[in-house]
Amino acid sequence: MAHSFTKEASAAIIFLAAYTFLFVCLLFGYLTRRLKWKSRYSTILFHVVVRIASQACGVAYGIYGFENPHLFNAYLILGAEGYFTLVLVAYRFLISWQEKHIPTHISWIAPPHEGSPRRRRVQILLTIIFFPAGLWMGRKNFMTWIHVFLTIANALIVAGGSYLAGADFHHLTSADTINRLNIAKALRTTGQSIFLVCNFFFGFVIVRTILQDKKEIKSRVGHIHPTLIILLLAWFPLMLRGIFGVLQSADFALSYFNPKNYSSNGFSSQFTAIEYGLGVLQEWLAATLILSTYITSRHDPSKRSYQTQGKKEADIEST
Repeated sequence: MAHSFTKEASAAIIFLAAYTFLFVCLLFGYLTRRLKWKSRYSTILFHVVVRIASQACGVAYGIYGFENPHLFNAYLILGAEGYFTLVLVAYRFLISWQEKHIPTHISWIAPPHEGSPRRRRVQILLTIIFFPAGLWMGRKNFMTWIHVFLTIANALIVAGGSYLAGADFHHLTSADTINRLNIAKALRTTGQSIFLVCNFFFGFVIVRTILQDKKEIKSRVGHIHPTLIILLLAWFPLMLRGIFGVLQSADFALSYFNPKNYSSNGFSSQFTAIEYGLGVLQEWLAATLILSTYITSRHDPSKRSYQTQGKKEADIEST
């Protein structure tokens, strides 16, 4: 059977190439030892790999259409996980800047945990299991809260999409379909709203960090560190992506599950433009801006250098 090359497939290929470019940049950095595997860049590498897989499924879906619905489901799930990982990447890069440039070298949104790594993993697990009471255990670490809320939000979005996938969209007025639409709308809108709140908090942390930087580092009064400027710029597409996510969940006209958004071969041209313009493009812009902070952070102090300095200062104080 001949398959047509739809506009959805064309858009997916464009962003598959765009994310492949980011992957090649990261791979070059690792091969030339400019980047370390045990660094924040591995988090954005994971995000890029997830997005590449998502776009590959988007290309296949754009070509084969509804002949293989599993491709469509994979595209949706991987797309949601890509957004989830991108928000965590943004926080990870900001935390890294705080640890290197704040005089105490301690990030106030992610102070170091006490105890072994195993104890930290158990603490996060207990926080999730006993949510919301478990949040009290991580009350001194904002990132514990962010991880928990994002995990819950991601689960709600996936659950809402999976529940709605079983609806009969040929009979939109049936009681079962209406019930599924209402439940899925509530789940997905709640999840996307949590993501939006986490994105808003990220912007708040950036602004507060910029103000602290200008106040505490006297040698750079009036000069904002370029890495913070780039992260602030990356916040805008993240927020736009978050707003679009909420609207897409709350408004059935923008939903993946609205039959009017499809042609015989897949996404309609209008829905393709909306999906890729307000969704995929915003994520790629944010990821590209975050990755570009490599240029502005090449001369940052290494973790070993400020840890060694802190140890010397502690030895002097103890003598």
